[in-house]
Amino acid sequence: MNDYGSRSSHAPECRLCDRLVLSRRCIVQPTPCPPGGLLAIGEAPGAEEDEIGEGFVGQAGRVLDALLVQHGLERNRDYGVANIVRCRPENNRAPGRHEIANCLPKLGEFLLMCRPRVLLLVGTTATEVFLGSGALWWQIERSRASALVLAKDAHDALKPAIRHLLHVAGPVYAVPMPHTSGMAWNRKALDGRRWCDIGKEQVELAVECLESSHAA
Repeated sequence: MNDYGSRSSHAPECRLCDRLVLSRRCIVQPTPCPPGGLLAIGEAPGAEEDEIGEGFVGQAGRVLDALLVQHGLERNRDYGVANIVRCRPENNRAPGRHEIANCLPKLGEFLLMCRPRVLLLVGTTATEVFLGSGALWWQIERSRASALVLAKDAHDALKPAIRHLLHVAGPVYAVPMPHTSGMAWNRKALDGRRWCDIGKEQVELAVECLESSHAA
């Protein structure tokens, strides 16, 4: 038995995705935000998340935490975290379409449970699941014009939950941002600025959406 296979016994709860069963150490469960709070959603757990069993605890998660702390938001008090896929893909590859589709119903249930008002979509995969296909740059520009999430643009496996969420919780803001991993964070965008500077602006936009929803 290979090393991946020997670790799969730590997470027997779900076996829908053959490759993820072999590559994961555990299923990384999301952590809720308070009702009407902010939920940061990434692509999938990395090595540290898979080891510890908590999302956004690696380098990319620490960057995000620091950005939100600057605006007075603390994890578990003001915001929660989740991933599109709850199991770590081998070698940190992007999750496949069927893996995403398998996991999204659980994410939908989680959204209905915690009822966030702002979704901070970290990276391309999370952005496409909620806002439809399109370059991340274009989606970021689009969010500055209107940050309201629209169910018609979401992944089919998530549409029923989003429609229900909008019905019971009211408007939900979806703010896409660049991934906070070191490699992505320091690249340059189409306008020559670094993605990290754009990411900081998007976090600020998400906080503004949260504050405006609380003031309404």
